[in-house]
Amino acid sequence: MPIEILMPALSPTMTEGNVAKWHKSVGDTVTAGDIIVEIETDKATMEVEAVDEGTMGKILIAEGAEGVAVNTPIAILLEEGEDASAIVDVSAAPAKAAPAKAETPTAPPPAAAPAPRVDGERTFASPLARRMAAQAGLDIAALAGSGPHGRVVKRDVEGALAGDVPAKAPAAAPAPVGEAPGMPPFTEQPNSNMRKVIARRLAESKRDAPHFYLTVDCEIDALLTARKALNERSPEGEGAYKISVNDFVIRAAALALRDVPAANASWTDAAIRVYRGVDVSV
Repeated sequence: MPIEILMPALSPTMTEGNVAKWHKSVGDTVTAGDIIVEIETDKATMEVEAVDEGTMGKILIAEGAEGVAVNTPIAILLEEGEDASAIVDVSAAPAKAAPAKAETPTAPPPAAAPAPRVDGERTFASPLARRMAAQAGLDIAALAGSGPHGRVVKRDVEGALAGDVPAKAPAAAPAPVGEAPGMPPFTEQPNSNMRKVIARRLAESKRDAPHFYLTVDCEIDALLTARKALNERSPEGEGAYKISVNDFVIRAAALALRDVPAANASWTDAAIRVYRGVDVSV
């Protein structure tokens, strides 16, 4: 009898999840312990292993579908000796923003090239991939991640060991640059479901939790001396300037944003905008 693969509850509070990536296609053989799908929750992206053995008969919820309720059938597994004629109609609840076709195509589209890593940047990898890389003496940061958001997973380590995939991630095409009236050019980083929840929790904390603020006295004698010296060099008449302490603070803020680009960003519901120029509004 065909076996329904259900959207799992990966945490006590999980009510729905997103289908991030299918690791099995229709017709593939499935054995217990195989990773069949990656599910994105409001906290993390997790790999789901098969409990039963058989052949993938039908995928009911396509890769990329969002808001799939827990215990909703997402795929059908055929047992030994069964074929597609054994599959009965399964009423899968529609997912939010699910593609028009629920069944995946026979030939999956090629995976997008992972983004190149920058020296010192944190490497995202599954615990299994980290353990396998450590045992094999591989540098996990040098592997190209094919999981969600460039995450290094088991198959990436296996591919590197077999020499089937390049160790270094290929350079990805630069993100398109957007523009908005009165704002510097920017690139957008789409928000994951987890990132949206984090933003919502932060907004609730700011709104609902009592806050108090601290101040500190700073000794700025050297800054005042530099300010005085610069002002004394100001030419007389037209073009004269007078530098204030506030000007130094604004410049320090601008330089900090230039040195830490991740902070030079703003939030939208769809994506984080990372600006290419620094604009301190006063």
